[in-house]
Amino acid sequence: MEKLKYIIITGIVLATTIAAFITISHSEEAKIRKQFKYLAQKMKKTSGEITLTSAAKANKIRELFTETCSIHAPAYSFSQDISSQDLPSLVMATRSPYSKISLKFHDLVIDFPEEDRADVNLTAHMTGKRKNGDYSRGIHELKCKLKKIEDTWLLSEIEMVEVLEK
Repeated sequence: MEKLKYIIITGIVLATTIAAFITISHSEEAKIRKQFKYLAQKMKKTSGEITLTSAAKANKIRELFTETCSIHAPAYSFSQDISSQDLPSLVMATRSPYSKISLKFHDLVIDFPEEDRADVNLTAHMTGKRKNGDYSRGIHELKCKLKKIEDTWLLSEIEMVEVLEK
């Protein structure tokens, strides 16, 4: 009888743990983090990557954005609303000078100001090797706005935050 009691308690704890894991892994925050991880994966470029592969990756990135996305980068005097149809060519132009690119997102702070909307503040860290052999690194603070459309979080606005340096 005592043994059965411990088996039941262990079963309940195990079921509760599994339910909590499923709930957390499918939370809206986890879905947003997954979108940024996917974006970093598609922006990655390895040496020897052929143009066809680059074009396919650039085309896949379109899935992460709303029909029109606003991009603001005051430090580069760039502010434009970009159609998802034009996005692949912008991605290709950005990636073309590099033989290798790595993009990582850190310190994601996710807020839900209203239903089906999310604000994400994060740090983007890009490392690239130019075709001439020079390396470049960029670390930028970004403010992103996402909209939930048909259960998928899509980027609708990206703003590069100007950070004061010492």
